[in-house]
Amino acid sequence: MVKKNFTRKNLSEIIYKQLGFSKNFSLKIIDDFFETIINDLIDTGNIKITSFGTFKVKNKKERI
Repeated sequence: MVKKNFTRKNLSEIIYKQLGFSKNFSLKIIDDFFETIINDLIDTGNIKITSFGTFKVKNKKERI
């Protein structure tokens, strides 16, 4: 079974088809969503989205 990556473009296409927004506006929604999550992770170190998941910043050793 081949596993296919799910991209931000896939998400924006779903918004475009289901909600009728333009493709550019749909992509902006996705970009703004992820930017908000990233900024909150930078500020607080973790974020919980009810019925979706919890995200935490992990410190890992640098890859060589």
